[in-house]
Amino acid sequence: MRPLFYLVLSLLIATGCEAPPEQELPHVPPGVGKPEWIADAVLYEIFVPDFSPEGTFQGVIRRLDSLQALGVNTLWLMPIHPVGKKRAKTDIGPLGSPYAVRDYYAVNPDYGTEEDFRALVDSVHARGMHIIIDLVANHTAWDHPWVTEHPDWYTPGPIDGFTYPVLNGDTTDWTDVVDLNYDNPELRQAMIEVMQYWVREFDIDGYRCDVAHGVPLDFWKAAIDSVEKIKPVLMLAEAAEPEMHLVGFDLTYAWPFYHQLKEVWRGAPLHTLVRQVDSTLGLLPPGARRLRFTTNHDETMWDAPPPVLFGGDKGSMAAFVLATSMPGVPLLYNGQELGVRERVSFFARTPYNWEAPESPALYAFYRRYLNFYRASEALRHGELTVLNPEADDVLVYLRATEADTLLLIVNVRNRPETVALPEGIRGRRWVEVFASDTLAADTLQLGPYNYRIYQPLRP
Repeated sequence: MRPLFYLVLSLLIATGCEAPPEQELPHVPPGVGKPEWIADAVLYEIFVPDFSPEGTFQGVIRRLDSLQALGVNTLWLMPIHPVGKKRAKTDIGPLGSPYAVRDYYAVNPDYGTEEDFRALVDSVHARGMHIIIDLVANHTAWDHPWVTEHPDWYTPGPIDGFTYPVLNGDTTDWTDVVDLNYDNPELRQAMIEVMQYWVREFDIDGYRCDVAHGVPLDFWKAAIDSVEKIKPVLMLAEAAEPEMHLVGFDLTYAWPFYHQLKEVWRGAPLHTLVRQVDSTLGLLPPGARRLRFTTNHDETMWDAPPPVLFGGDKGSMAAFVLATSMPGVPLLYNGQELGVRERVSFFARTPYNWEAPESPALYAFYRRYLNFYRASEALRHGELTVLNPEADDVLVYLRATEADTLLLIVNVRNRPETVALPEGIRGRRWVEVFASDTLAADTLQLGPYNYRIYQPLRP
């Protein structure tokens, strides 16, 4: 049974309530939010087969300069390991799922050799960038050697003595993988050694942990503490629960925000999103951050890319600005910057045409905005103040530090809107950071899906 505090946290998330002001968070591991570069990270998720014509580690190396120019400084590689063949879901795509790992200590030979991967890590570091890889700790492929060598490391069940993963009390349809049993201390130690290996031997900078909420919290605490004895790393949990930070995770997914963002684009009032932001941020311990996104590999495959979800190019831009200007760390998924509109499966190889973006306007937007984000202390570290928390259609808010202030205004509707500026904004002169026009009136007219980012006009 989970401690009562964790149950309270989960209930608060589910109901959208704010944490009681007298609630004090338990001790937070000292590594959360460290190393310092985590606070300035701009993540870019890579599916190696799609990221270059070659679909290899060397292909990624050849495109690192273009990623730097885009404003990216931290790479997240989806699983780099060999993919299981036994019970693979080849009906979905010929590659099977990269999340059905056949060997934690090997690289997928289709991507290259271990030396190719080491060259990629070294090339990333030579540019002052960082790199993390996916860790799939909840399950393995059916042809992973542990299945025959250590069957007691797996959860007993009705499928040849094993079972598919069970999440939230329900058996999943992940028939290509078999559930690991963290009641076994030998398994725990083996997985810790896997995590240590890639940090120690290849100098990677951390992990994105798949289905992190499906693995016991006390394992994560022991594992993260162990890895960070080698060096401080970025730990990203594919989970929304703030309790993940209490065992050492630096980043958690802003799933509640993302789901409500889509509802707002379907017509829900903006204030429902504002309340969600307040309630979640109020539960985060110091140093913890949310991962902010408008798509990732799951969304682009199972739902739709941003131009479809958010009403075309302009809607995609407005949604990305709104999402990533909330406190946290922004994420871009490979191909998103090209403006792709078709679903892209990670069960098949679908190389993007990097020389011909489907939407040059979107590519220019992401490059301009992410480089501005990298340079903006307010966006990376500023406090959030929503100036019209009961808004339905246009959000007006500040991100501010002592040295830097930004005023952001986002129209979430595909129609023109006029917004009255709050009292605290009137009487001050502001200049738009991209268009260079000034804001001095008491109202502002915005076109469909228009966003504006202003700085105080200096004498």
